[in-house]
Amino acid sequence: MSHGVLSGVTPEGREHGLERYAHPAGGVATFWLAPEGSTATVEIDDNGSADDVVELQWSELSAQVPSVRAIVMLDGPGSDDPASDFTTVHEVAEDMARFATDRSGTEVGPIDVLVFRPETAPDAEPASPPGPVPTAHGAEFRFRHRGGTRVHVILTLPTADLPDTYGGD
Repeated sequence: MSHGVLSGVTPEGREHGLERYAHPAGGVATFWLAPEGSTATVEIDDNGSADDVVELQWSELSAQVPSVRAIVMLDGPGSDDPASDFTTVHEVAEDMARFATDRSGTEVGPIDVLVFRPETAPDAEPASPPGPVPTAHGAEFRFRHRGGTRVHVILTLPTADLPDTYGGD
């Protein structure tokens, strides 16, 4: 596989209807692929600095389309340059879209990819990268984003009842 930042990806199994992958290099810590027909709601606590964080702006806009196919947790603190951060987010979203298209056989675009950069401070809760928790209709993620903003991602999945095979943490 030669999808830029995705060479070296390791599949880790299924978690609450999502396929989990690890990527120890290239700035992408962990990502999950969602099945076709999945949707997302992104709730952001206004107490942080969401307006200054490109990843949150991208994901807020992406969640407004009627499909979500991947959730990405970037590793590291990012930069203080919004243009550089946007380029990184867009490149990662494009790579994830190609990867998801290859895996599913259906067209996935960068707008179908949510990209986040969880807080990496030692006191960050939960520990980075956050994982999904099951809900009645799919899964959710709760975490503090870079800059301190609290994020709640709610996924509605058409196949949330698939068995888990992830054996990590």
